[in-house]
Amino acid sequence: MRVSNPGVRGGSTEKAMAPNEFFDDQLQRLRSGGFGAGALAEFGRQLWRSSRASADARPELQRELRLMRWGGVVVSLLVGALCAASGVSVLPALALPVLWWLILCAWVSVELGLVRHPITGAPSPRIGPANLMTLYRGWAAAPVLAIGLGVGGPTPLWVVLCIAGGLTDLLDGTVAVRLHHESRLGRLLDPVLDAFFSSAAAVSLAHWRLLPEWLAVVVALRYFLPVAGGLALLFIRGRTLPVQHTPWGQRSTLAIGIVLLVSWMSSVLAVPSAVLVGLYVLALVTMALALTGILRRAGAAEAGGAT
Repeated sequence: MRVSNPGVRGGSTEKAMAPNEFFDDQLQRLRSGGFGAGALAEFGRQLWRSSRASADARPELQRELRLMRWGGVVVSLLVGALCAASGVSVLPALALPVLWWLILCAWVSVELGLVRHPITGAPSPRIGPANLMTLYRGWAAAPVLAIGLGVGGPTPLWVVLCIAGGLTDLLDGTVAVRLHHESRLGRLLDPVLDAFFSSAAAVSLAHWRLLPEWLAVVVALRYFLPVAGGLALLFIRGRTLPVQHTPWGQRSTLAIGIVLLVSWMSSVLAVPSAVLVGLYVLALVTMALALTGILRRAGAAEAGGAT
C-alpha cells in the first residue's frame, strides 16, 4: 500500500506507469519466436545486457546499493542473533535474514535501469529511502517467518518487525513523492514485497492459532495471485502492464493489516470473538473487491491490447 486516499499516492494522483518500450520490444520478439528455447535464451541475453548497461551508466546507484547491501547484512546478522536469543534455531535464525537480504539486493542490482520516474521516464536521483523502506518490508518476511515457525508465540522482536513493516507500508509512497524519488523500481517492488511480508505475518499467526489457517491462505492468495496473474498477462499481451495502485487494493491492505494487528492483540488482550469475526468478514469483502477491480483492469488492458 502506498497512500491513504483512493487513487492518491503521497498526496498526488497516481497515474498508470508508462510502457517500457525496450521491454515491450523484447516481449514481442519472444512471442514471435513462439517462446522457444532459442527465443527465451535471446530474451534473457538482451535483458541482461540492458541491465548491465543501465548499471554501468549509473555508478552512483551501484555505490548506493553496495552501502545498502553490506549495511543490510550487518542488520540481518544482528536481527538473526536476536531471533536465536528468542528461541529460533541458530542456523536458520542467522542464515535466512542474510540470504534473503542478499537475494533482494541482487534483484535490485538487475533492475537499476528502473530507477526512473514511472510516468516521464526521467532518471530518479537515487534508489532512495522510500525503496529502502519497501525492501525492509520484504526482507522482514524472513525473520518474521523464522520466529513464527520457530517459537511458540509472538515475541517482542516479532512484534517490532511487523509494526515497523506496517509503518513502511504507510510511509514509503509519501516519502518517494516528497523526495522526488518515485520510480519504476518502487512500482515493481511494492506489490511483490507486500506479498511476502503479509503472508509471513499471516502464516506466523496461523501457526500460533491466533488466525484461522484458511484466512492465512486467503491473505497469501490475495497478494500472490495478482503478481502471478500480472506476470502471465505480461507475456500473453506481449506488453508491459499499466501498473497502478487501486482504491480497493489499498483498502484491502489496510483491512488485512488491522486483522493481523488485532489477531496479535488477542494474545495479550481479551478480544471478543464477534470483533474478530467482523474483521475477518471486512477483510474478505475488501479482498474480493480488490481482486474484482484487478480482474476488470486486466480485462480492459487485454481489450485495449487487441484493438
